Formats: sequence, C-alpha cells, structure tokens
Amino acid sequence: MTQIQLNLINFPHREILSRILKDYSDDYEFTANGVFRRITPPRCPDCGSPMSYNGFNTYRKGGLGEVSVGRYLCSACWRSVEEDRTFWNDLKAEFFNVLNAICLRLRLNHTSYEVIEDVMGLLYPRDKDTIRNMVQSAIEGVEVPPVNDIQFVHYDEQHPKAGRSQKYRLTLLDSRTRLVIADELFDSKDSATIEDFLRRNLDPNKPIFIVTDLYRGYDEIFKKIFGNDVVHQLCLLHLNKLIVNDFPRKTSIEEELVKYKLLNIFYNREPEIEFLSCLIEEETAIKHDRRREYKTWIKEAMHQFREFIHSLELKRRRAGKNLEQRSYYDALTNFKELFDEIDSFELAVRRRLMKIKELWPKLTAFYFIDDAPATNNPLENYYSTSLKTHRKKQLEVPGIEDQIKLSALKRSGIFGRPGKTLLEAFFMFIPFLDVRLRAI
Repeated sequence: MTQIQLNLINFPHREILSRILKDYSDDYEFTANGVFRRITPPRCPDCGSPMSYNGFNTYRKGGLGEVSVGRYLCSACWRSVEEDRTFWNDLKAEFFNVLNAICLRLRLNHTSYEVIEDVMGLLYPRDKDTIRNMVQSAIEGVEVPPVNDIQFVHYDEQHPKAGRSQKYRLTLLDSRTRLVIADELFDSKDSATIEDFLRRNLDPNKPIFIVTDLYRGYDEIFKKIFGNDVVHQLCLLHLNKLIVNDFPRKTSIEEELVKYKLLNIFYNREPEIEFLSCLIEEETAIKHDRRREYKTWIKEAMHQFREFIHSLELKRRRAGKNLEQRSYYDALTNFKELFDEIDSFELAVRRRLMKIKELWPKLTAFYFIDDAPATNNPLENYYSTSLKTHRKKQLEVPGIEDQIKLSALKRSGIFGRPGKTLLEAFFMFIPFLDVRLRAI
C-alpha cells in the first residue's frame, strides 16, 4: 500500500488518501508536500539506467483541486518520465459521472437545457452547450439491454412534430417483461418503413403474437414477414375508443345505454347498464310531456351517471383490480344479442357491429393463447410517460430522440439507485483542494 507521509495539513485526510491510493503498491509514496511518486526512482524505459527525481507536474481542475505527480530524469539519455496519475483521472471521472447522472435524470423528466444550466450553476457551473454534449455522449455510451425469448409483442406508433416537420415514432414492447425491444423515429410510416423496422428488430423465423391498433395495413405486412407464424391481436382498448367516438359528445340516456352495451361485449359494464336502464323510462316521459325541462334533466342525469362511473373506478383502484374482462362465451353471447337487434340501431352503431363481426377472429385471438395480452395498454402507458402529449410538438429531432433513448434506458433499469452522491464524490477531493479554497 502507498506510504503516506502525514503532516498537520493532511493528517485528517489519511483515510481518504488511503482509499484513493489503495490500488498502488508500497513502492509509492505520497510526500508531506503532496507529491505522488515512487520511493525509489524507476529505471529508464529506453536505456535501463537508474533515473533520479526531477521535480513534479501539477494538474488542476477548477473548483475541485490540484494534484502533483513526480517526474524522473535519466542522466544517461536525458529521457524524462512522469509518474502515473490514473487515480486523479478516476476521481474526476467519478465526480463528473454523478453530474452526468443528475443531468440525465433532469432530461428524463423533460427539463430543458436552460433550466439544467441554472441548476448546475448551484452545484458545479456548466454552460448549456457543455451540458447538451455531456448528456448526448452519455446516452450514446449506454446501450439498452436486448430482450430475449420474445413471444408477445406490443406494436404502436406515435406522431410527434419536430418543429413543422411531422415525424413517426415506431415502438415494439415486450409484453412479458415490459422492456423496450425497439423505439425509433422516422420521416414516414409507409409499409416499407414498418416492414424494415420489424425485420430488423424481430426474428421472422420464430412464431410471434403481436398486438396492434385497428389500422388496416398491418395484416399484409405481418403476412409478408412472418408468413403463418404470426397471431395478430387487435387492441380492445382502441376498439372501445372507436366505439365512444361513434357517439356524439352530448348523448341522450338512450344513446349512452347503447354505447355501454357495445362496451359490454368484452368488459363487464353491467353496473353502468343497470344504472342507465333505470333512467330510460324517466327520459321517455320527460321527452314526451315536459320537453322544456329535458335539457336541465339530462344535464343532471348525466352528471349523476359520471359520478357513478367515478365511484366504480375508485372502488376498483382501492381493491387493486382492473375492469373485469368477459370470458369468450360471454363476449360471444353479448355480441350476438346486439347483432340480432342491428336493424334497430343508428347507422354508426350498425357499421360498428358489422366491423366487429368482420374482425372477430383478431379481436378474440388472445382467448386461445395462455397469457396473451388483449390490449396495448402497456405501450400506451410507456408513451404517456416517455413523451407526453403536450410535449410532442415542442421538441426538435435531437430532443425527441433523447427522450426515446432515456425512456428505454429507464424502463430497462439502467437508472437505478445512485451508487455515489455528488457530496461523496466531492469529499474525495478534500486532500487536493486548491490553496485558495484551503484558505477559506
């Protein structure tokens, strides 16, 4: 172990110096004057003659401190050699790694470089351009761990704008681990782009189960890539969103009841249907006898219904449960009952029922495969945290790509509990503080 020559100045720092120099043998010393060197000068690497001490070189890092490392001179060939200073470089690297981690976490939480510059002004001043280069270098230097044994995949797209340019974000998420398989930004989302993205990130020779939204073009692309080894599940969440959009924003009780009967096909909406059914007769009577009071009545009735829905959501949340999913038999029964009454519905509802009938095999594929997902909820949740809706039009391409990479790294567990705080990293520089700082 390195011999440390103590004096009144460095005596309190013996333990820190021992930790810093622990990897060096007892051939080295840290002198009372603060010089790190060999106890016995080494032999010349060129001619092999014994070398002698030749002073020292001092290396400084503003705001942190300075270190002196010994020099040696060969009297035979006049070769000059400097002592190893790896320990000093390691100290600086640890300190700036903590600073990098702070900046990365701020960027992960959508903090602008201007704000990060202000924050760094309170810790260790760095200008905005330096911080940007530091963040991007750190991002490029870390790779997202690959996902193995991929069986169930979520695929979706997000459409952020970089200034005035429309961009397309294509994402693959592993259903089992919730890890990002691939997440990239493109100028287009035509079939050729999607096909290339899928071929590069999924094995075309392995069976796959893919969940997507209800976009029509996926079937042809999947068939081209995977042949008969793909099971395509359409997201039930997207189906429910389309059902809701089929109805006007302000509905009557009768329209709301039809809407919830459609939503009841795959998920248990019986409490809502029962609540609405109790209001149907009252709505009919008011429409017939007291038309002028109907606007006030429907407003109050819908308010009560929304409060009822909210209470059901709170109850499920407290119990840690999701909305109950129908069994295949119940889903098929509910659909058939509605389809038998198709002629009694409005045109938009009839079209939706016909579409559900057409897509039935792809809407129900998950029922026949163990642990298969029925929705793209995990990917929607990932989108909502990685690039929030209100940010999709406020970032340029580098900013969007930063958020994509940082979110994937966070999802993979790269940003765990920090190993060292900034204060701990700074304490290691106490034995090397600038003379001006020591005077303070």
